[in-house]
Amino acid sequence: MKKIITLVTATVLAIGTLILPNSYNSVKADDNEMRAAWISTVYNIDWPSKGSYGNPEAQKREYVALLDKLKEAGINTAVVQVRPESDAIYKSEINPWSRFLTGTQGKSPGYDPLQFIIQESHKRGIKVHAWFNPYRASVYSDKSSSDKNNALNKYSGWAKLYNNKWYYDPGNPEVVKYIVATVSEVVKNYDIDGVHFDDYFYPGANFPDDDTFKKYGSGSKDNWRRNNVNNMIKQVKDSIKSIKSDVDFGVSPAGIWRNVSNDPNGSNTSGGESYVKQYADTRYWIKNNLVDYVVPQVYWKIGHSKADYATLVKWWAEQVKGTNVDLYIGQGIYKHGQSEYNGENVAVEIKKQIELNRKYPEIKGSMFFSARDIVNINQVFNDLKSLYENTVNTGDRIKPYQSELMGQDRAETAIKISQRGWTNGSKTAILVNGNELVSSVVSSPLAASYDAPILLSFAGKVSDATINEMKRLGVENLIILGNDNSIMRSDIENIEKKIPNIFIDRIYGINAQEQSKKVADRMDSKNVIDTIYIASEDAMVDVLSIASKAGYQKNPILISSKNGMSEDNLEWLKNKNVENIYFIGGPDVLSDNVITQVEKALNKDLKNKRINGKDRIETNSKVIETFYKDTFSWKAFLTRSSAPIDAITVSAFAQRSDSPVILAGNSVGEYQSSVLNPRSASLVYKIGGGINENTYKKIYSLLEGEMRDN
Repeated sequence: MKKIITLVTATVLAIGTLILPNSYNSVKADDNEMRAAWISTVYNIDWPSKGSYGNPEAQKREYVALLDKLKEAGINTAVVQVRPESDAIYKSEINPWSRFLTGTQGKSPGYDPLQFIIQESHKRGIKVHAWFNPYRASVYSDKSSSDKNNALNKYSGWAKLYNNKWYYDPGNPEVVKYIVATVSEVVKNYDIDGVHFDDYFYPGANFPDDDTFKKYGSGSKDNWRRNNVNNMIKQVKDSIKSIKSDVDFGVSPAGIWRNVSNDPNGSNTSGGESYVKQYADTRYWIKNNLVDYVVPQVYWKIGHSKADYATLVKWWAEQVKGTNVDLYIGQGIYKHGQSEYNGENVAVEIKKQIELNRKYPEIKGSMFFSARDIVNINQVFNDLKSLYENTVNTGDRIKPYQSELMGQDRAETAIKISQRGWTNGSKTAILVNGNELVSSVVSSPLAASYDAPILLSFAGKVSDATINEMKRLGVENLIILGNDNSIMRSDIENIEKKIPNIFIDRIYGINAQEQSKKVADRMDSKNVIDTIYIASEDAMVDVLSIASKAGYQKNPILISSKNGMSEDNLEWLKNKNVENIYFIGGPDVLSDNVITQVEKALNKDLKNKRINGKDRIETNSKVIETFYKDTFSWKAFLTRSSAPIDAITVSAFAQRSDSPVILAGNSVGEYQSSVLNPRSASLVYKIGGGINENTYKKIYSLLEGEMRDN
């Protein structure tokens, strides 16, 4: 990432620098503003130190110390270099362990660094983007220092030696497959928030690829090279989205795409162009939605004669306007007056640069190169802290890390939940009709018994996307809740056609009460049941809140009518002789007569076992208050109170971490506020669309608090 930028001096333009006010009026920071630090592992620039080679505990201490200091400065995203060359700082079946962990490539560091990085970062509300150098094969000319199982050594025709370093040949189709597989492995196996590429594509115009062009190319060699990079970028994004659609993919190109002297769409600059130096057509990626975000490395000062910072950020803002691509600016804080940068002290004006960024709504934040400059240069640290202090809490209270799971419809939201929660697949999945709330509610603890996701038939059919998710999961056993009217026979035949040898198991009853008992019977065959939750068929929304806790406990939910429980369900309760019974919902939906029936059948006093509020949100808050005694939770899931099916599908995910599902209405009432205010969460998920934004912000702020270790 860090480099000395050589500016083209053959043609020097009279730069029309933006006219800026003498003083910059501070623009308030946004809670969602990207505030990222690049953490370089190559040459041990930022982490880990060479002195920690082969010492897992020392490396962990170093990362935690670095992270805590970055958090104090206001950083909310760690962009960690997980592939500094043809290697890995994570457990891989494709690439050898990095030499920058132990001093020897291929040698195990004794732990999984990336897993530790994610755990510690998320604990502090900091996102993790996995940073890859896609084409760099070795930073050393001597290949013998690379592990024998390195692709560099296994596939000798893939890489070329250029300027005493080895680079994979972008024109080789096998190289593209290798890069896609490398990235996909990490997306599949780790809970990362983003995938990040830096500016290293073709290393130069003289790259020795004549043989590759002769074999695979045609027409203009320059255009062929750019198309090779474009193709790789597209394939990487497609693969990421097929595995986890909510993982962002971004690239950080050099700060100048093209100069206006060479292209009318270019910037009013005269520096080196990434379009011709690295064959990176970033503008094409933006206009064709090949990336989720772009981070141009605008590493120059305001008023630079050939690459003015102000000119460039304005140009980049114009490029992303009207697109779905987010823009962050790469900030060159590593330039702090050293002679190698001609005394260009970018670090000293970083506050002014960020305040300028905030004047453009298209600029959503910054990434800083690099982490060591933030923690070691007091001026930079203090400037960032002052810029971000209104969005970062001090002491032990921090705002939670944020994420969302949302599709175009409820079935797609269920798919996204499945992708995030079951990254490594699941042999079992539950399928319910998204319009049948009874089947959905009782399916939640059943899903927990099988550690299975809940997928939906929605709008009258099982979509191809849902079937494809079953394929991705590797489902062998599909449990369907409901009869042929719930999940159509034609849908089942389509599933069987597209997933040969799948076993389909159907659970259904003639009514809601029988359905719930049959699910309870299935759970009883797999788990010891010590608690039963009873809810009314007339108020299924009231029981949404308990679904996650019931799942975590692997205890069933029995359904009753408003005025009485069926004899079969009463008999089932008597035979099980469970220790705890809870009634979810008020007397207007679940009468006192139901409680009396159960008391007589079990010979228990259950009058204080009703959990309810004046409405569904208060009932939700009462459930959280009653059953989530620990005021800290790793995750909290917010769903719209009027979209109960979202709460059900996510409950199967929430129960895995014993996390509450919080219903969000049009406002936050006094009781909900009083319940949530003492609580805190490390991560807040927004589930599905349509959540009132003011309600979300209020609940999010209420969940600010003290973070804990495992």
